Amino acid sequence: MPLMSTTSSTLTHGEYTRSSWRRGLSLYLEHPFIHAGRWLSYMSRRAWPGRVLRFTDGKGNRYVSMKNNFTSFAVAILGERDPDVMRFLQRWIRPGFVACDIGANIGTYTVPLARLVGRHGHVLAFEPNRPTCACLRQNIRQNHLTNVTVVRAAAGPEVGVAGLIVPADNFGEVHLAPPGGAVDARVAVTTVDTEVARLGLTRVDFIKIDVEGFELAALRGATRTLARQTNLVIQTEIVPAHSARYGFEIEDMVTFFASHGYHPFSCDAAGRMTPVDPAAAQSEADWFWARSEEVFTPREGF
Repeated sequence: MPLMSTTSSTLTHGEYTRSSWRRGLSLYLEHPFIHAGRWLSYMSRRAWPGRVLRFTDGKGNRYVSMKNNFTSFAVAILGERDPDVMRFLQRWIRPGFVACDIGANIGTYTVPLARLVGRHGHVLAFEPNRPTCACLRQNIRQNHLTNVTVVRAAAGPEVGVAGLIVPADNFGEVHLAPPGGAVDARVAVTTVDTEVARLGLTRVDFIKIDVEGFELAALRGATRTLARQTNLVIQTEIVPAHSARYGFEIEDMVTFFASHGYHPFSCDAAGRMTPVDPAAAQSEADWFWARSEEVFTPREGF
């Protein structure tokens, strides 16, 4: 099945989001007993004493997570994080690729990415929250992954220190504190360009960034990487309410990427990319940014 749609139609953001939710429902309906069993297993483990829980995804990868983390719930029930996106990545990523997971959480992208890029590839995972990062490191160890570098820092526009907000009810929504707000912890901030240079990486093929609205600020610390990599694909979470806490609008993201020659795309239920109309009504979803549709064609020779 081709990665790109065979028509020239452009999905609006709202259409993409609705199709994504429909796909999530269809996954439950396709295998109701499997998902019900996963739900019962997860909830029983969550009721056990202790502050952490253990679970596996649909491919046998093992995870440890704090209990108040919606990401772990989603993976334990669906079997993988963002199934539509994983379909795309499984077709597109080749051994030897280098990926960045910014806002890695417990590693539900880091672990499958490390499998896909293989022993000759590499994954650079950014996670500033101490207990979440501890789970991330444990998940890398227990899945015997040797091609991951963990950076216990937030990605930002420059190197420094920032405040961190840690919602007690969901560690999946940890985010940097807006200027002037209260903080729960202080964390290091680095840039993508700094870490890529520090590790001597000569290529970056994929960046996934999910940092609760701070995406644009983090991307401003990756301008050298964006300029140097002609076939780079960047996945960004689009949640206007989150971006607003830092004074960003979606139009700012579009303008930033356009200045570097990148255009937005959406991933459908089959893992195919379709151009997005930035002027369409905004909603919540992920956008993928690339210089052209041709970038999504699987590359051979790696």
